[in-house]
Amino acid sequence: MPAVGLSAAPVTRSSLALVNASALGAMATLDRVASVASYTGTVTYPNNGLAAALRTVAGSMVRGTGTRVFWVQTGGFDTHSAQGNTGGGAYANLMGTLNDSLLAFYNDLRGQGLLNDTLVLVYSEFGRRISENGSAGTDHGAAGVMMALGGTVRGGLYGTAASLDPAGQNPTLENNGGDVTFQTDFRAVYARILENWLGTPSVPILGGDFRAGAPAIV
Repeated sequence: MPAVGLSAAPVTRSSLALVNASALGAMATLDRVASVASYTGTVTYPNNGLAAALRTVAGSMVRGTGTRVFWVQTGGFDTHSAQGNTGGGAYANLMGTLNDSLLAFYNDLRGQGLLNDTLVLVYSEFGRRISENGSAGTDHGAAGVMMALGGTVRGGLYGTAASLDPAGQNPTLENNGGDVTFQTDFRAVYARILENWLGTPSVPILGGDFRAGAPAIV
């Protein structure tokens, strides 16, 4: 059986002091991470997966785990059929889940005094066409919407609200009037957040300079 050696060197030595401090810091972080599971918040969160994920994020922020960026997701928005907008339609239910979850998260952070230190960006990787297909749904579209929430977000509509009139020469629509034409490159939004919120240069991260078209959300 191999022998185990123990050092009697005092922890005041720089190398051992660093190891000791790192170990203590790691244990403290693990304790904070473990405490996130018991976080309930200042509000009652809805009973769905997105709300549970956002409650975990809120708990991580309150417990001080040190993470600056969080990412959560919810699916099911590929609504090519039976979309509906009232009476329990698929899209109505999805938007209700999104609304209720974000509202709880927003109010919880406000109750914890963290809202001014928080920026929430809501986005999708694809948009929807404006016209209904033959299955009471909508197909993939060219443009979408981003939503920003937070205590210091400069609210409002950035860009021009698209006219949904498919007739004639409508500059806000394309593809024979079926798609909304995008006005803001999503990378410009990221550039603004990187530069003005996270305080880091956006050009090397995005692989180009998109700051000129960045909306002044923060």
